[in-house]
Amino acid sequence: MKASAPASSGNLGPGFDVLGLALGLRCVVEATPADRMSADDGEGPVELEPGDMLFDAVMAAVGQPMALVVRNEVPRTRGLGSSSAVTVAAAAAAQRAIGREPVREEIYELVAEIEGHGDNAAPAVFGGLMAVGSAGPYRLEISPDLLPIVGIPETRLATRHAREVVPPQVPLAAAARNVGRAVLLVEGLRTGNPKALTAAAGDEFHEEVRGPLSPVTTAMIEAARGAGALHAAWSGAGPTTLAFATAETQAAVMTALEGVLNGSGVVRILPVDHDGLV
Repeated sequence: MKASAPASSGNLGPGFDVLGLALGLRCVVEATPADRMSADDGEGPVELEPGDMLFDAVMAAVGQPMALVVRNEVPRTRGLGSSSAVTVAAAAAAQRAIGREPVREEIYELVAEIEGHGDNAAPAVFGGLMAVGSAGPYRLEISPDLLPIVGIPETRLATRHAREVVPPQVPLAAAARNVGRAVLLVEGLRTGNPKALTAAAGDEFHEEVRGPLSPVTTAMIEAARGAGALHAAWSGAGPTTLAFATAETQAAVMTALEGVLNGSGVVRILPVDHDGLV
């Protein structure tokens, strides 16, 4: 039985570990009951062991081994939620393989605990723009006038490595500034208001300290803003950049991102995925 889940962009700038957006790339997983856990991504089956996210997700979801066939069009270690997409799809496909239709809330809780990133797990499960917190995931509105554009470098950046440079504490004044940006970001995404989105620019929790890890990401953000993007930020832990354009500015924003990448990556318009897990 099959299940699929979308890519996602976490943080969106000042919404560190809270905001996530589902985007129009998908991971499809087919699960079949088996004697041992394995996954085949097109290069032949590989046996999985405890501690692997797919192994842990499937065993938590159904308590028995599965043979998984994975077709993932979400680039890995690029900040587009590849691990959340494949884990969500694998857990749901495994449940369907034993005749149980997945419950989205249960899949979210399972994946958020195993994968550790609720801001990616929530959009992968529920679709759209999501906020996560102590009360669980919450669906937010996003203006249909905003067009997400991603600049995906060829270089990779492991989430674990990017996480290591984020300080455990920040000054109170910086936290207050970031809260203000996050509030304006949510309002700007809801309404498409350029003033709110412009005021939401920047982040003092993770983007500043991660800058040296991927200078091309910062360069793309600056180029996108200069070309008319209403908002631009690191996509998750990077190195992908996410920018929001309008119909009038999308061509200029794409050209600006392509200019920074200079052939060492791709630029794509990715629609918001409102379906999530299917």
